[in-house]
Amino acid sequence: MKYKLIILLIHVVPFILYAGDSTYTNPVGNFIQDGDTADPYVLHYNHKYYLYATSAQTHTYGYKVWESDDLVNWIPRGDCFRNDWQGNEWGTANFWAPEVVSYQGQFYMIYSARSAEGKLQLALAKAASPLGPFINDAAPLLGDNLEAIDGHFFFDDDDSIYLYYSIEVNSNIVNGHHTAEIYVQKMSHYLRPIGDPVLVATPEQEWELKTGDWRWNEGPTVFKDKGTYYLMFSANVFNSPDYAIGYAKAASPMGPFYKSKDNPILSSRLDIGISGPGHNCVTWSPDHTEMFVVYHAHINPDNPDAGRTIYIDRMHVNYTGIVIDGPTNTPQPMPSNKATAIKEKRSSLLHELKIKSIYPNPFNSTVMIDYQVNNPVYFTINIYNIRGELLAKLQEGFHPRGRFRLKWNGRSSSQKEVPSGIYICTLSSKGRLLDSKKLLLIR
Repeated sequence: MKYKLIILLIHVVPFILYAGDSTYTNPVGNFIQDGDTADPYVLHYNHKYYLYATSAQTHTYGYKVWESDDLVNWIPRGDCFRNDWQGNEWGTANFWAPEVVSYQGQFYMIYSARSAEGKLQLALAKAASPLGPFINDAAPLLGDNLEAIDGHFFFDDDDSIYLYYSIEVNSNIVNGHHTAEIYVQKMSHYLRPIGDPVLVATPEQEWELKTGDWRWNEGPTVFKDKGTYYLMFSANVFNSPDYAIGYAKAASPMGPFYKSKDNPILSSRLDIGISGPGHNCVTWSPDHTEMFVVYHAHINPDNPDAGRTIYIDRMHVNYTGIVIDGPTNTPQPMPSNKATAIKEKRSSLLHELKIKSIYPNPFNSTVMIDYQVNNPVYFTINIYNIRGELLAKLQEGFHPRGRFRLKWNGRSSSQKEVPSGIYICTLSSKGRLLDSKKLLLIR
């Protein structure tokens, strides 16, 4: 027994040390020193990340841009759009929620601002570089009368282009309620509107109706996975702990979109000091093997009006829909780079088993463990504490090929609740440790 414990520690302890040396902790970057930084959008271009956001420093005149190699460490690159640059005189204030896409050799920024007539509207600017300078190309973009914010472009596989946006809450009255609703508009290859907009999301689920006569669906972002279109959005008011993220899915980019019964999929965890996660975008790790959600949360949960800052967490799409491994404010593995991708590819060739995901993590009662069996094999899945002591045997036996899920209820094999702390889930076969993941239990 002592020999087996030593062997286990040889395998597990280096994993813990490696994770500790290669982790990040939310919030990322140094955005807190800039005050309120919210509504983040990340462009991944030419092996670099560029982040654009609503900023307390610039919301009266435009936008800044930040650059990163790893999604975690961000370097400010200065102003990328100002309304005192020639050609940008249209917007006068309230520069919110910029997004930038690379298209036909140019970079296009869709943004919200207030016109001289006092209307909150969408505008389009373009530049030759992701760092700017961005100069207006169409301001306003959707006509003189439509008041809208939070524009988001989606480019489909057939080269069709769609713009999603939120109708401004003050001007849109639905059944007696001020209501921000999400619409989709088909766009030409010149990034101009075609046809009529279509309503795709309105506040209707119970979790979205916590602000009385003022209701929001805003911050749309869309991606496609295996032929299904996923629309992620935020609901409730931004300076409330009830601000959270949900999603809907459809068979067409024009809808109809059906909201998930699991909403919200990212919400406050006041017990660990995270309040109001929302207004997200989706991006990938440097080696394109991991999907990440980039979002903002309140700097001070006790004072949501004190500003917001930037978080990132892993997300994936499985048979249940979108799953986000967060929100987190404890050490997480860094977004995978090319070196780790090569290591994982080699590992997948050598081993028949893989723990695909563990969620939620951290957890306070029950955690779900997804694992992949590439070929039929006899294996075990165990839970150990950080001292290498076996606490629970979750799975043992011969298993067929496929993707499977099991649950750990935070108890030992004797059904005794284990205390808060770090635990290790291991997957072994024929005496070999094939994979392991760190779990954080917070009671």
